[in-house]
Amino acid sequence: MALLVTEILQARDFQVTAREDHLMACKGGKEVVFYLMATIDRAAAEAFIARFRSHPGRKVIATLEALPPSFLEPLDPSVTLWDRAALEHEIGRTRIEKVMGGTDHGLVDELVADDYPRLISPELLEDIQDPSVGERIVRPVIGTEDIRELSRKTVSGFRYRLELVPHYVFGYICPLYMENEKVGVERGTLSINGLTHKAESWSERTEVVYALEISHRTLEPAIGTEDARRLAKRELVRVSSYDKDIIREENHVTITEKRRVAPREEQIVLEDRGVFYIPIWCVEGVHGVMIVNAGTGKIVSEDYYRI
Repeated sequence: MALLVTEILQARDFQVTAREDHLMACKGGKEVVFYLMATIDRAAAEAFIARFRSHPGRKVIATLEALPPSFLEPLDPSVTLWDRAALEHEIGRTRIEKVMGGTDHGLVDELVADDYPRLISPELLEDIQDPSVGERIVRPVIGTEDIRELSRKTVSGFRYRLELVPHYVFGYICPLYMENEKVGVERGTLSINGLTHKAESWSERTEVVYALEISHRTLEPAIGTEDARRLAKRELVRVSSYDKDIIREENHVTITEKRRVAPREEQIVLEDRGVFYIPIWCVEGVHGVMIVNAGTGKIVSEDYYRI
């Protein structure tokens, strides 16, 4: 892991020095101290924080483990966390830059920034609720020129509108039961569309920005957080319930029984990760209308006029 972190830092011209159980990275008069945590160890993390409490620069805990919410919440907010997803993103960006040239904004750039980051992985955004940070918008991959070209070949677009659709995002732990026996646990992330009330999948690797240069309109959710929580639990019960065949032998006879495996709604644990906005292109054209998810580039719907 030390080699990976060093490669990421040196790609941005940091001078990296290994000192006992940590790395010291220096650039432009700023020092960043990295603690490399091989396994999830709260005591070791807290010892690192206490040891460098008076350190004037940034403090980063890096690990190849996926950090659970229970680990993140009580930590000193001045400490930056780089978990497995963050490291994968950074090393991928670093190596692509070497091949293609140029630079893209990454987490490493925030180590010497004086303000809040403009781009950050969702894992590091989970507990940021300060309104001064700004709206969390899924990073668009389809810009104005892209949507013009796409719609030219389909509906012959002439009017383009970018709207930010609110989604309540929840991490979940969903125990599964067969009658009174616990038979498994499902974990993951899902979102509830604040306008349509529909449950949608959510990727942990979603990239987020705080502002868009493209003209847009932010839509307000039609439901509150509690309604979204109820919808999320209802959806988890629906998608996680199934029948399982139980085969047993009795008096030399093979008996097959169907048993229901399902979660108990009251035992589903949801972690509220806040509201994220998905950018949606709405296109009006000569031949119809088209809706495109600007965050993924996928066409959501097409409705052609019958002329």
